[in-house]
Amino acid sequence: MAREGMRYWRIRPDARLMPWIHCYWYVEPDPHGRPEHVDALDRHQLLIPDGHSELVFCLEGAFTRWRVDAPGQRAQMRTSYVIGGRSHSVLTHTPGGLRLAGVKMDPRALHTLLKMPLTEFRDTTLACADLGCQGLLDLEDEVAGLTSVDRLAIVFDRFFLRRMAVNEEPSIARLLQRIRATQGAQSIMEWARDHAVDPRTLERRFLGRMGMTPKQYARILRFKNAYHRLGMQKPGERRTYLEPYYDESHFNREFRHFLGTSPMSWLNEAARFRTTIADHLLDGELNG
Repeated sequence: MAREGMRYWRIRPDARLMPWIHCYWYVEPDPHGRPEHVDALDRHQLLIPDGHSELVFCLEGAFTRWRVDAPGQRAQMRTSYVIGGRSHSVLTHTPGGLRLAGVKMDPRALHTLLKMPLTEFRDTTLACADLGCQGLLDLEDEVAGLTSVDRLAIVFDRFFLRRMAVNEEPSIARLLQRIRATQGAQSIMEWARDHAVDPRTLERRFLGRMGMTPKQYARILRFKNAYHRLGMQKPGERRTYLEPYYDESHFNREFRHFLGTSPMSWLNEAARFRTTIADHLLDGELNG
Protein backbone atom coordinates (compact mmCIF):
# COMPACT_ATOMS: atom_id res chain seq x y z
CA MET A 1 0.00 0.00 0.00
CA ALA A 2 1.31 3.47 -0.94
CA ARG A 3 -0.14 6.53 0.77
CA GLU A 4 0.99 10.01 1.81
CA GLY A 5 4.52 9.64 0.50
CA MET A 6 5.19 6.27 2.17
CA ARG A 7 4.88 2.62 1.16
CA TYR A 8 3.62 -0.01 3.60
CA TRP A 9 3.76 -3.79 3.47
CA ARG A 10 1.93 -6.26 5.73
CA ILE A 11 3.40 -9.73 5.24
CA ARG A 12 2.06 -13.06 6.46
CA PRO A 13 4.48 -15.37 8.28
CA ASP A 14 4.96 -19.06 7.62
CA ALA A 15 1.80 -20.97 8.58
CA ARG A 16 3.71 -22.80 11.33
CA LEU A 17 4.38 -19.45 13.02
CA MET A 18 0.92 -17.96 12.75
CA PRO A 19 -0.21 -19.00 16.26
CA TRP A 20 2.57 -16.75 17.59
CA ILE A 21 3.49 -14.24 14.88
CA HIS A 22 0.67 -11.94 13.78
CA CYS A 23 2.50 -10.37 10.83
CA TYR A 24 5.68 -8.82 9.52
CA TRP A 25 5.62 -5.24 8.25
CA TYR A 26 7.85 -2.86 6.36
CA VAL A 27 7.75 0.92 5.79
CA GLU A 28 9.82 3.04 3.42
CA PRO A 29 9.51 6.33 1.51
CA ASP A 30 7.51 6.10 -1.71
CA PRO A 31 9.96 6.78 -4.56
CA HIS A 32 7.00 8.00 -6.62
CA GLY A 33 5.63 10.29 -3.89
CA ARG A 34 4.49 13.73 -4.99
CA PRO A 35 5.53 17.09 -3.44
CA GLU A 36 2.07 17.63 -1.92
CA HIS A 37 2.72 14.63 0.34
CA VAL A 38 5.28 16.62 2.35
CA ASP A 39 2.55 18.20 4.49
CA ALA A 40 0.98 14.78 5.10
CA LEU A 41 4.30 13.38 6.28
CA ASP A 42 4.61 16.20 8.78
CA ARG A 43 1.46 15.11 10.63
CA HIS A 44 1.61 12.89 13.66
CA GLN A 45 1.03 9.15 13.32
CA LEU A 46 -1.29 7.62 15.92
CA LEU A 47 -0.70 4.07 17.15
CA ILE A 48 -3.32 2.61 19.49
CA PRO A 49 -2.45 -0.38 21.73
CA ASP A 50 -3.37 -3.71 20.14
CA GLY A 51 -2.31 -6.38 22.65
CA HIS A 52 0.75 -7.46 20.66
CA SER A 53 4.45 -7.23 21.40
CA GLU A 54 6.64 -5.87 18.67
CA LEU A 55 10.17 -5.86 17.31
CA VAL A 56 11.01 -2.65 15.46
CA PHE A 57 14.17 -2.44 13.38
CA CYS A 58 15.21 1.15 12.56
CA LEU A 59 17.03 0.73 9.26
CA GLU A 60 17.26 4.34 8.12
CA GLY A 61 16.27 7.71 9.57
CA ALA A 62 14.84 8.56 12.99
CA PHE A 63 11.54 9.57 14.51
CA THR A 64 10.09 11.02 17.70
CA ARG A 65 7.75 8.97 19.88
CA TRP A 66 5.60 9.99 22.87
CA ARG A 67 2.54 8.89 24.83
CA VAL A 68 -0.75 10.61 24.06
CA ASP A 69 -1.17 11.34 27.77
CA ALA A 70 2.42 12.60 28.22
CA PRO A 71 3.23 14.94 25.30
CA GLY A 72 6.13 16.50 27.18
CA GLN A 73 8.03 13.22 27.47
CA ARG A 74 9.34 12.61 23.95
CA ALA A 75 11.98 10.10 22.89
CA GLN A 76 14.12 10.17 19.77
CA MET A 77 14.08 6.68 18.24
CA ARG A 78 17.27 6.03 16.28
CA THR A 79 18.03 2.43 17.14
CA SER A 80 16.08 -0.83 16.97
CA TYR A 81 13.92 -1.66 19.97
CA VAL A 82 11.41 -4.05 21.53
CA ILE A 83 7.89 -3.15 22.67
CA GLY A 84 6.58 -5.40 25.42
CA GLY A 85 3.05 -4.82 26.73
CA ARG A 86 1.71 -1.41 25.66
CA SER A 87 -1.53 -0.28 27.28
CA HIS A 88 -1.58 3.32 26.04
CA SER A 89 -1.67 5.08 22.67
CA VAL A 90 1.42 6.79 21.28
CA LEU A 91 2.07 9.43 18.67
CA THR A 92 5.09 9.46 16.38
CA HIS A 93 6.53 12.09 14.10
CA THR A 94 9.10 11.81 11.33
CA PRO A 95 10.23 14.40 8.81
CA GLY A 96 10.52 11.68 6.16
CA GLY A 97 13.21 9.36 4.87
CA LEU A 98 12.29 6.67 7.40
CA ARG A 99 12.79 2.97 6.72
CA LEU A 100 11.55 0.44 9.28
CA ALA A 101 10.91 -3.29 9.47
CA GLY A 102 8.95 -4.94 12.24
CA VAL A 103 7.31 -8.03 13.69
CA LYS A 104 4.00 -8.10 15.55
CA MET A 105 3.81 -11.12 17.83
CA ASP A 106 2.03 -12.72 20.74
CA PRO A 107 3.84 -11.43 23.86
CA ARG A 108 4.41 -15.04 24.93
CA ALA A 109 6.56 -15.47 21.83
CA LEU A 110 8.71 -12.52 22.89
CA HIS A 111 8.91 -14.02 26.39
CA THR A 112 10.24 -17.23 24.82
CA LEU A 113 12.64 -15.43 22.50
CA LEU A 114 14.24 -13.29 25.21
CA LYS A 115 14.00 -15.93 27.97
CA MET A 116 12.97 -13.34 30.53
CA PRO A 117 9.73 -12.10 32.13
CA LEU A 118 8.08 -9.20 30.32
CA THR A 119 7.30 -7.47 33.61
CA GLU A 120 10.05 -4.89 33.06
CA PHE A 121 8.75 -4.25 29.53
CA ARG A 122 5.46 -2.95 30.87
CA ASP A 123 4.54 0.24 28.98
CA THR A 124 8.08 0.88 27.86
CA THR A 125 10.54 0.19 25.07
CA LEU A 126 13.96 -1.39 25.39
CA ALA A 127 16.77 -1.09 22.85
CA CYS A 128 17.73 -4.38 21.20
CA ALA A 129 21.36 -3.64 22.03
CA ASP A 130 20.52 -3.66 25.76
CA LEU A 131 18.78 -7.04 25.82
CA GLY A 132 21.82 -9.29 25.64
CA CYS A 133 20.31 -11.23 22.73
CA GLN A 134 22.94 -11.62 20.04
CA GLY A 135 20.43 -13.34 17.78
CA LEU A 136 18.36 -10.15 17.54
CA LEU A 137 21.42 -8.08 16.66
CA ASP A 138 22.38 -10.57 13.95
CA LEU A 139 18.81 -10.47 12.64
CA GLU A 140 18.92 -6.68 12.51
CA ASP A 141 22.11 -6.79 10.45
CA GLU A 142 20.61 -9.32 8.06
CA VAL A 143 17.42 -7.29 7.59
CA ALA A 144 19.39 -4.08 7.07
CA GLY A 145 21.38 -5.77 4.31
CA LEU A 146 18.33 -6.80 2.27
CA THR A 147 17.99 -5.16 -1.13
CA SER A 148 14.38 -6.26 -1.64
CA VAL A 149 11.36 -6.44 0.66
CA ASP A 150 10.46 -9.72 -1.07
CA ARG A 151 13.07 -11.54 1.01
CA LEU A 152 11.98 -10.07 4.34
CA ALA A 153 9.56 -12.90 5.15
CA ILE A 154 12.22 -15.51 4.29
CA VAL A 155 14.68 -13.95 6.74
CA PHE A 156 12.12 -13.54 9.53
CA ASP A 157 10.60 -17.01 9.01
CA ARG A 158 14.00 -18.68 9.20
CA PHE A 159 14.87 -16.82 12.39
CA PHE A 160 11.63 -17.58 14.24
CA LEU A 161 11.21 -21.16 13.07
CA ARG A 162 14.52 -21.95 14.72
CA ARG A 163 13.49 -20.40 18.02
CA MET A 164 9.72 -20.56 18.40
CA ALA A 165 8.94 -23.36 20.83
CA VAL A 166 6.59 -21.57 23.22
CA ASN A 167 6.02 -23.28 26.57
CA GLU A 168 2.45 -22.28 27.34
CA GLU A 169 1.07 -21.73 30.83
CA PRO A 170 -2.28 -23.60 30.66
CA SER A 171 -4.29 -21.19 32.81
CA ILE A 172 -3.01 -18.18 30.85
CA ALA A 173 -3.71 -19.88 27.53
CA ARG A 174 -7.30 -20.62 28.58
CA LEU A 175 -7.86 -17.09 29.87
CA LEU A 176 -6.43 -15.55 26.68
CA GLN A 177 -8.69 -17.72 24.57
CA ARG A 178 -11.71 -16.55 26.57
CA ILE A 179 -10.74 -12.85 26.46
CA ARG A 180 -10.26 -13.00 22.71
CA ALA A 181 -13.49 -14.92 22.15
CA THR A 182 -15.45 -12.26 24.06
CA GLN A 183 -13.46 -9.35 22.54
CA GLY A 184 -12.43 -8.25 26.02
CA ALA A 185 -15.85 -8.53 27.68
CA GLN A 186 -14.84 -11.35 30.05
CA SER A 187 -14.66 -10.42 33.74
CA ILE A 188 -11.22 -11.46 34.99
CA MET A 189 -12.32 -11.90 38.61
CA GLU A 190 -15.26 -14.02 37.52
CA TRP A 191 -13.04 -16.20 35.34
CA ALA A 192 -10.51 -16.67 38.15
CA ARG A 193 -13.28 -17.65 40.57
CA ASP A 194 -14.89 -20.10 38.11
CA HIS A 195 -11.53 -21.78 37.47
CA ALA A 196 -10.40 -21.79 41.12
CA VAL A 197 -7.32 -19.67 40.31
CA ASP A 198 -5.89 -17.17 42.79
CA PRO A 199 -6.33 -13.73 41.15
CA ARG A 200 -2.99 -12.35 42.37
CA THR A 201 -1.07 -15.39 41.17
CA LEU A 202 -2.86 -15.23 37.84
CA GLU A 203 -2.05 -11.54 37.43
CA ARG A 204 1.63 -12.07 38.27
CA ARG A 205 2.03 -14.93 35.80
CA PHE A 206 0.05 -13.13 33.10
CA LEU A 207 2.13 -9.98 33.52
CA GLY A 208 5.37 -11.96 33.23
CA ARG A 209 4.35 -13.53 29.92
CA MET A 210 2.22 -10.77 28.40
CA GLY A 211 3.81 -7.57 29.70
CA MET A 212 0.43 -6.33 30.99
CA THR A 213 -2.24 -7.45 33.43
CA PRO A 214 -5.29 -9.48 32.33
CA LYS A 215 -7.55 -6.46 32.93
CA GLN A 216 -5.34 -4.23 30.79
CA TYR A 217 -5.28 -6.81 28.01
CA ALA A 218 -9.09 -7.21 28.08
CA ARG A 219 -9.54 -3.45 28.07
CA ILE A 220 -7.23 -3.10 25.06
CA LEU A 221 -9.05 -5.76 23.05
CA ARG A 222 -12.41 -4.23 23.90
CA PHE A 223 -11.32 -0.79 22.70
CA LYS A 224 -9.38 -2.07 19.69
CA ASN A 225 -12.48 -3.76 18.30
CA ALA A 226 -14.71 -0.77 19.10
CA TYR A 227 -12.24 1.65 17.48
CA HIS A 228 -12.13 -0.51 14.36
CA ARG A 229 -15.92 -0.63 14.14
CA LEU A 230 -16.19 3.12 14.66
CA GLY A 231 -13.83 3.66 11.74
CA MET A 232 -16.03 1.52 9.52
CA GLN A 233 -19.30 3.08 10.72
CA LYS A 234 -21.55 4.51 7.99
CA PRO A 235 -24.27 7.14 8.55
CA GLY A 236 -27.55 5.58 9.64
CA GLU A 237 -26.05 2.21 10.61
CA ARG A 238 -26.49 0.62 14.02
CA ARG A 239 -23.63 1.73 16.27
CA THR A 240 -22.02 -1.66 16.80
CA TYR A 241 -18.92 -0.07 18.29
CA LEU A 242 -20.93 0.50 21.50
CA GLU A 243 -21.75 -3.18 22.01
CA PRO A 244 -18.81 -4.03 24.34
CA TYR A 245 -19.72 -1.15 26.68
CA TYR A 246 -22.46 -0.48 29.21
CA ASP A 247 -23.58 2.65 27.38
CA GLU A 248 -22.29 5.53 25.25
CA SER A 249 -20.83 7.42 28.20
CA HIS A 250 -18.76 4.33 29.11
CA PHE A 251 -17.41 4.20 25.55
CA ASN A 252 -16.67 7.95 25.64
CA ARG A 253 -14.66 7.53 28.85
CA GLU A 254 -12.65 4.71 27.33
CA PHE A 255 -12.11 6.71 24.15
CA ARG A 256 -10.75 9.60 26.18
CA HIS A 257 -8.53 7.22 28.16
CA PHE A 258 -6.89 5.80 25.03
CA LEU A 259 -6.89 8.87 22.77
CA GLY A 260 -6.94 11.79 25.17
CA THR A 261 -10.08 13.35 23.69
CA SER A 262 -13.76 12.66 23.07
CA PRO A 263 -15.00 10.78 19.97
CA MET A 264 -16.59 13.96 18.59
CA SER A 265 -13.43 15.99 19.07
CA TRP A 266 -11.41 13.18 17.58
CA LEU A 267 -13.52 13.10 14.43
CA ASN A 268 -13.26 16.88 14.12
CA GLU A 269 -9.50 16.92 14.71
CA ALA A 270 -8.55 13.72 12.88
CA ALA A 271 -7.05 15.70 10.02
CA ARG A 272 -4.19 16.61 12.36
CA PHE A 273 -3.19 12.96 12.66
CA ARG A 274 -2.41 10.02 10.45
CA THR A 275 -3.53 6.50 11.32
CA THR A 276 -2.20 4.86 8.16
CA ILE A 277 0.08 2.28 9.75
CA ALA A 278 -2.22 1.37 12.65
CA ASP A 279 -5.31 1.09 10.44
CA HIS A 280 -3.45 -0.92 7.80
CA LEU A 281 -2.31 -3.46 10.38
CA LEU A 282 -5.63 -3.47 12.24
CA ASP A 283 -7.57 -4.11 9.04
CA GLY A 284 -5.37 -7.10 8.36
CA GLU A 285 -5.94 -8.47 11.84
CA LEU A 286 -9.70 -7.96 12.23
CA ASN A 287 -10.75 -8.39 8.59
CA GLY A 288 -8.09 -10.87 7.46
